[in-house]
Amino acid sequence: MILKLEVGVGLKNLNGKWGLDSSKEFYWEPDVEGGYRVYKVKSVIIEHQSPYQKIDIVELETWGKSLFLDGSLQSTESDEFIYHELLVHPAMRVHPSPKRVLICGVGEGKSVREVLKYPTVKEVIGVDIDKEVVALCQKHLGKTPIDDKRVRLVYQDVAEFIKNYRGEPFDVAIVDVTDDLDGPARSVHQLDFYKRLYEILGEKATVVVQGTSAFSKVKNVGFCHIYEILKEVFPFVIPYADYIPSFSDLWTFFVALKGIKDLTPRHEIPRDLKYYDEYTNERIFTLAKPLREKLGV
Repeated sequence: MILKLEVGVGLKNLNGKWGLDSSKEFYWEPDVEGGYRVYKVKSVIIEHQSPYQKIDIVELETWGKSLFLDGSLQSTESDEFIYHELLVHPAMRVHPSPKRVLICGVGEGKSVREVLKYPTVKEVIGVDIDKEVVALCQKHLGKTPIDDKRVRLVYQDVAEFIKNYRGEPFDVAIVDVTDDLDGPARSVHQLDFYKRLYEILGEKATVVVQGTSAFSKVKNVGFCHIYEILKEVFPFVIPYADYIPSFSDLWTFFVALKGIKDLTPRHEIPRDLKYYDEYTNERIFTLAKPLREKLGV
C-alpha cells in the first residue's frame, strides 16, 4: 500500500524527515514535490547507519523485501528484475563482444547477475563506495554471484576509481548510482566523470546510465541534465524509458556509444529473463512526445 500525503499530514510519529515512524508500521519517503510516499510495513529487517548513508531493509506489505538508502527506495524483491534487466541488457547486446565490464554502483549485486548471463564476459569490476550496503543486501535480499571468479569488487568512490584507473580498457560500463546530489554519488553527476570514463573505455564500447525519473524536477541531476552531459562526451547518446511499478514512475536510461554507431542487437537475449524481450527492446526506445520535447530529440 502506498499513500501520498502533503507535508505535515500524519508526521507527528515520524522520527526525523523520513524513514520509519515511531510505530514502525509505516515508512515515509519524501518526494521531489514536497510531499511523501508512505508504505505499509510488514516487518523491519534491519536499520543501519554506515559511514556514508542510512541503510534500511524492510518488508513492505505490497512490494516485499525492500532497500531504502537515506530514505529513498532503491529496490524491491517484487520488481527489481524489471529495473536491472532494463539497465543491463540493451547495452550488453549492442556491444559485439563484451569481455570486460565496469559496474559503477554494486548495491544488491543484481547488475552483476545480469552481466554474467553473457558467455563472452571474462571480467567484471564492480565499484561501490559502501561495503556495508553490499554486505547487508547479500545477507538479507538474496545472494547474487558477486563471488564469481570473474568478479572483482572495489570499495571506493567511483570517481576516484576511474580517475586513478590504469588497467585494461572496458567494453561496457554500467553507471547505476543514486541521484542524490548530497549523497555518496555526488561526484558521479559531473562532466569530468564522464570525460574520464570515456578515456578508460575500449575503441568500441557501450555505456548505460540510469537517468532518474522522467518527471523529476530536481535541478542539475534530472534526466535532461544527464543527457546534456553525456552528449558533450559521447558521439551517440540514445535515451529510453519504462515504468517501474514500485517507483510508481517512468524511469529513464541512456545508452552512450563509443566506436559503435547504432543500437543493432548483436547477441541473443539470455533465456531466463523475466521481463526484457525483443518487443520490450523496441518499445522502450520509443519515447512519448513530452519526453522527446524535453530532450530536444
